[in-house]
Amino acid sequence: MDNEPTPKLQLEETLMLLKKIWVLFLVGLYTACLYNEYIFPGIREGEPLEGEVIWLNIERVLFFGLMGLGLLTDIVHIRIDRSKAFLFLFASLILGGLCSMIAMGQMKVLRMVFS
Repeated sequence: MDNEPTPKLQLEETLMLLKKIWVLFLVGLYTACLYNEYIFPGIREGEPLEGEVIWLNIERVLFFGLMGLGLLTDIVHIRIDRSKAFLFLFASLILGGLCSMIAMGQMKVLRMVFS
């Protein structure tokens, strides 16, 4: 069986695939936040608007999916190199948490430029 890849190569390929899916989830979360801010601008206290609830739920699902993928990526990463433990989990938490604020700031700048 000469064609079978080594376990280290399998781990590297799995890590690469998980990183690509993680980036897709991050881009999806950012796009959902940006679109939500485009349709429903500003921060509201209390109840969100009727259509905004759907986008908030989509953002939550993408955020927790991003966190789960970050955890899986870190588990595979730990098997390869223990010194880089929990890198993607912290990146998911920070980037996913700031995604809404970044989208809000960017949309304000875009509205000022194009108004």
